[in-house]
Amino acid sequence: MEMFDVAIVGGGPAGSVCAALCATAGLRTVLIEREKFPREKVCGDCLNPECWPILRRLAIDQRVRESPHATLASVAFIGLHDRCMEIELPQGEDAEITIKRSVFDALLLDRARQLGAEIRETSTLISLEKANDDWKLTIADAFACRAQVLVAADGRNSTVARLCGLLPRIGKERVALQAHIPLPRDFGNKVVLQLLPGGYSGQAPVSESELNLCLVGKPKSIRTLQRWATERFALSAGQQWRTITPLTRAAVPPARGNLLFAGDAARVVEPFTGEGIFYALRSGELAATAATRIVQENSPDAGAEYAAEHTAMYRGRLWINALARSGVVSPKLGSILLDFASFQPALLRFLTRKIVR
Repeated sequence: MEMFDVAIVGGGPAGSVCAALCATAGLRTVLIEREKFPREKVCGDCLNPECWPILRRLAIDQRVRESPHATLASVAFIGLHDRCMEIELPQGEDAEITIKRSVFDALLLDRARQLGAEIRETSTLISLEKANDDWKLTIADAFACRAQVLVAADGRNSTVARLCGLLPRIGKERVALQAHIPLPRDFGNKVVLQLLPGGYSGQAPVSESELNLCLVGKPKSIRTLQRWATERFALSAGQQWRTITPLTRAAVPPARGNLLFAGDAARVVEPFTGEGIFYALRSGELAATAATRIVQENSPDAGAEYAAEHTAMYRGRLWINALARSGVVSPKLGSILLDFASFQPALLRFLTRKIVR
């Protein structure tokens, strides 16, 4: 049975960044991913400006800039009664962009491979066992390995958390649908967040020819939202949609000894604010630092320090996410808040700057 310093489950942004940095630090690293990349992912496809320093540290920022993407100039908020407020976004080298997850995630996974991580795609984790303080992982393709540190970066429905009995009870009160469709003429370089009866829609160009269209609503209202989108964007009756649920769930403690949780496996936030990829990248970076300290220094404090840094990453931002959640779970309330903001536009600009900074 192969022995690794670090085993990472999940090849999304959190897992790939963690694998890349662990390998760079000299750790023998394996990343286990159940799908074959490139693959699409239900997401708003937005890269917050705070992602750029991390991408530069990975020496991958230029590859991202050279890939098909769109630079966002503004965000438009539209209420139930079509009241619209548009807020300019920061411009320059570190402007917010949109890029398809099939492109972005493949770049990150390839970077982890280039830096020396062993990547095992189309590999599904089926069992975990802890023995002598190491983790034993068994994969569906008959591969098994042991690792001193285990990093769970396998999303909101984390298999690692489930196998360890740590996955919070999930209430599937809402569902998200996403599709890439032809970019409407004169749409502009903006992201649109539109409140609708029964949910909301997020829309953003991801290239010169494609629009990312997301719908979020309760199961009983999602078909109505689909009909709205079909009419609004002249979609065919056979339009294919990707789907994901739950939208949010309770957080998992990010560290339990030599078990670390990163990305959505640790905490899922309301996607309305578009911060998910930043949290994934940064938590993957922090998890790599903690894993390195556990392996190379045998540090008893590494896990606790990771948990503290993970909490600090959200400080000053979660209240905005909670406010956004209140507004989008109840679109009527969201429209009232938007109407109020129209008389106090500085408030909406302040909230936007707190997220896109």
